[in-house]
Amino acid sequence: MAAVGKRDMTQGAEWKHILLFSLPIMAGNLLQQLYNTVDGIVVGNFVSQNALAAAGTSGTLAFLFLAFSIGFGNGAGIMIAQLFGARQYDELKSAVSTSLILLVGMGAVFSVFGCVFARGLLHGLMNVAEGEVLELAVEYFTIYALGFILQFIYNTVAAILRAVGDSQATLYFLLVSSVINIGLDLLFVISFRWGVAGAAIATVLSQLGSAAVSVAYMFKKYPIFRFAKGEFVFKREKCILCLRLGVPNTIQQSIVSFGNIFMQRLVNSFGEAAMAAFTVGVRLESYLFVPAVGLSVGVSNFTAQNVGAGEIDRVKRGSRASVGIVLIIAFTLELLSYIFAAPLARLFGVEGEALTLSISYIRFLSFFFWMFAVYICYSGLFQGAGDVIFAMAGSLLSLAVRVIAAYTMVRVFGVDFSAVWIAMPIGWIFCLAMAVWRYLSGGWQEKGIVKHG
Repeated sequence: MAAVGKRDMTQGAEWKHILLFSLPIMAGNLLQQLYNTVDGIVVGNFVSQNALAAAGTSGTLAFLFLAFSIGFGNGAGIMIAQLFGARQYDELKSAVSTSLILLVGMGAVFSVFGCVFARGLLHGLMNVAEGEVLELAVEYFTIYALGFILQFIYNTVAAILRAVGDSQATLYFLLVSSVINIGLDLLFVISFRWGVAGAAIATVLSQLGSAAVSVAYMFKKYPIFRFAKGEFVFKREKCILCLRLGVPNTIQQSIVSFGNIFMQRLVNSFGEAAMAAFTVGVRLESYLFVPAVGLSVGVSNFTAQNVGAGEIDRVKRGSRASVGIVLIIAFTLELLSYIFAAPLARLFGVEGEALTLSISYIRFLSFFFWMFAVYICYSGLFQGAGDVIFAMAGSLLSLAVRVIAAYTMVRVFGVDFSAVWIAMPIGWIFCLAMAVWRYLSGGWQEKGIVKHG
């Protein structure tokens, strides 16, 4: 069964496995952020600042739907990685088919829901006032929602491939997606002048490209994922296990999304300049998150394989190595983001108050990012070990503290827009302390789905 997986992380140097597995994910996430940034730059410079605000608030809402595809995809990945680590290949195959059927069906439902209820979600949930920004946001989001099923397909396939040690493939998929998106952005928005609709269409077509390539790659590269007649089955017990692992993971992702929605509602109350500044700040902030999130995925898959194999000591050594790596990366990025905050913000075409707020946002955050980076590595360990409830609880605490702190500062103490970024490290402090306690207590060691005598 040598063709089952690409990287067996149950043997060899722990830090090397984690780093080499994570680097393609980091590069892929960087590409993803790049084409998100190009969207913002093209829309902000060639449409209008209101269009940039509309795309930003639509993106925050879209992440709520994306959270489901990421969360359930990660749940499926944990199940498959632990079965791979335990060498239970027959069970692994039925887990893959069940996951694909379940999650692609979910994606179809979300696409329909997003298209039908775009206006109500943006006006009611997101607190976007009647006017030009709302109309542009509805136009953008209605088209964008067509791609939700494609995101479910891609994220499920990517999770399956990562579970068997193939992280390089996601880089190739996102490279295809990025090239398509950037090229079509320039064509539809600048040449055809289709406005925010052009940017949304470019994104959906790029998602179609990455979904198609990922499915073709999985079936061609790995014979075990080629299903003969009667093998592509839906197993109830695998569905339940996928949901058991995926629901807390999805709630964790959704908590982040809902927290962002509440923050977006607060931002929207400060007007169009604040909305544009927040869009710029979030886009630039996302680059800081790329290495830590990528390393977290590496830690999660490393942990899942080794928990499946009963190698807890390797998990601990890998955890220590990952924290050291992520701190070096975090401190380097903090310095660069502080120095280059102004020229980076100007790329988005913002000016005046929006530009000033964008710069202040990213410079303040640069002092505290290391806390998030360390926390997210521990969160990856908990997820890979199957301790998904605790990982969810950490995210819930962080977002609850952040939202409560921001609203309290604004509504009670009259703090201005800066409350949005001041609240972020307050939430990170709590979740980091909680994660360190859980790791040291050892409770995560008993959560694996494969039991060892």
